[in-house]
Amino acid sequence: MKDYYTVVASLPHLPYFADAERLPLTRLRLEQRLRMLDESETRQIYLAERLVGWRPSSTAQFGSGAKAIERINRSLQDISEPVLREFVEYRLDMQTLLAALRIRQAQRSPPGAEIWGMGSHVRRIEANWDVPDFHLSHVYPWLLEADRLIAAADAVALDRLLMEVVWRHLSRLADTNPFGFEPIVAYVFQWDILQAWLLRDADAAKHHFKKLIDEVKHVQ
Repeated sequence: MKDYYTVVASLPHLPYFADAERLPLTRLRLEQRLRMLDESETRQIYLAERLVGWRPSSTAQFGSGAKAIERINRSLQDISEPVLREFVEYRLDMQTLLAALRIRQAQRSPPGAEIWGMGSHVRRIEANWDVPDFHLSHVYPWLLEADRLIAAADAVALDRLLMEVVWRHLSRLADTNPFGFEPIVAYVFQWDILQAWLLRDADAAKHHFKKLIDEVKHVQ
């Protein structure tokens, strides 16, 4: 069994994303820690980040539609670490469910022969298209709330909901083997969520500041 203790011990405490004011370490410092792993493990983590990272550009490089799904499936074959692969598949299932909710909200019929999603739930979703939770809320309790937020066009609340869901999932993952590969994977993707949350707040602050300046100019 590999010794991941040194890597885990080198990672500073990561605060819950909604309570944090800053990142506890930079991306450069995080990557320095990851280089302590086997080269294959580090490479697979970076590939997983490209596939399911929270940054908007994470899957944009794969394009869209059937060809994108084919490219993602090919990339997924290069992730052999079980814990990492399971997490990536979990996130891809989540993205498929969200895609289904958005398609249905647009009052479109089930995609049918068209390749629109991936993972283990595609056929079940199509078969239960008119059921609010696709008969999957026992596995994904957040589905109905996500559906409501999509209908309300509340992107901020939806983003926070999904971040909370994934954060909790990663915390449980880390607890399964506190000094194994699991907490390293959890840390990387929780760091990614925290960074996305802080950037979202920064963008919101900039927008609010610009709005105030525009209002002052209008009054003048």
